[in-house]
Amino acid sequence: MIRNRPPKEVLAARLGQEPLGPGEAGLRTYVRGEEAALRLFKALSAKERGAVVKAGLEALGYLEVRDGARER
Repeated sequence: MIRNRPPKEVLAARLGQEPLGPGEAGLRTYVRGEEAALRLFKALSAKERGAVVKAGLEALGYLEVRDGARER
């Protein structure tokens, strides 16, 4: 019996998540840091964790500057 897999949007909704948007990617990685900070980080949603990573990279000057403005 052949089954058709539901669209990604339907699968994500079943898990209480939203599918990745244009230009977004998912990544599993190991993070090392202070226990309290990591506990707070883990409690954030995936979208919030992404915003925290981006803000941290901007604050540390790791994101490239394009046309005189920081990448957004």
